Amino acid sequence: MKRCLALVLAVLMLLSVFSIGVAEEATGADVKGTGVQLTIYTNSGSSGRKEWLTERAAQDGFNLAVLEEGAGAVQQRIIGEAANPIADVVFGLNAIIWNDLISRDLLVPFEAPSWASEVSEGLNDPNGYYYAIVKQAIVLAYDLNQISEEDAPKDWPDLWTNEAFHGKYEVNTSLTGGTPRNVIAGILTRYIDPEGELGISDEGWEAIGAYYACGVPSEEGVDLYAQIANPNTPVVMGQMWSSGVVQYDEMYGTKTGVAKPEVGVPYAVEGVGIINGTKNMDEALRFVEWFGSAQIQGEWAEQFGTMPANEIAAEKADAVQQELCAIPAQDIDWALVAENIDAWCEKIALEYLP
Repeated sequence: MKRCLALVLAVLMLLSVFSIGVAEEATGADVKGTGVQLTIYTNSGSSGRKEWLTERAAQDGFNLAVLEEGAGAVQQRIIGEAANPIADVVFGLNAIIWNDLISRDLLVPFEAPSWASEVSEGLNDPNGYYYAIVKQAIVLAYDLNQISEEDAPKDWPDLWTNEAFHGKYEVNTSLTGGTPRNVIAGILTRYIDPEGELGISDEGWEAIGAYYACGVPSEEGVDLYAQIANPNTPVVMGQMWSSGVVQYDEMYGTKTGVAKPEVGVPYAVEGVGIINGTKNMDEALRFVEWFGSAQIQGEWAEQFGTMPANEIAAEKADAVQQELCAIPAQDIDWALVAENIDAWCEKIALEYLP
């Protein structure tokens, strides 16, 4: 009898150990939170995103306190709290800000989550400081109702090197936003020269100067598509982010085409990272594993019309987003951009803006 009881206990112990092992090996959306509160900073919490995430995460055991502000405000908050971090996790932002935070040692590198290999090539940080969750292609858009694909520009330099496009494209004169800064980065990093002014060759500065000189300055409070749809303006093209295309076409009756450069296009990459100094590292790792999974990012895409960086979750995105975000990513040294973008923009504002 005692031998049988010992055998039963041994089997139960083995099953218990096996169960623990299975729980520890859970990945993706199967990972559950422990109830430890995580403070999350993001610039991607508007339009119901913050509320949806908080409620959806609670279903799987995560206790989130989400603070939503603009990307620059989130960046400055993290910098200001460096000596005494409040946030555990940050998501959203863009590659320029991510690299600035990395340079300040405000993020902690961590082992790639299971879904990292499902993310489009070139979007994750190669050193493990952040992993991509959403991508926005920054494109040169034009109205197919007014210019055919055959006659449209194929790349940004066409705008200033081909006189047919002079005065027909808008240039954004506000250099604080993420989209114009991505456009500037996409142009200037084609002309990197360590010996040049601010790391850019003379040819590069001539190119960016011509870009602004040959375009039509944006008007405060008037978006690009309002200009395109206005028959009294010559503007038929300009910068746009991929998720805005459907929205603006529906609003203005335009039909958007986009240039597809051989070098690719800049991507505004929303990622997820962990704050250096978090006291809840284990829970933060669980959240990242859960949040970036194909299941959760697919739900996010269906709810908010985003384009997941996760290629499995991308199947949940609408057809237009899938087509736009199939354009390859331009090879850009984002660390170099983060180091120089403020100085580049200052030079442009002083020397090239009308």
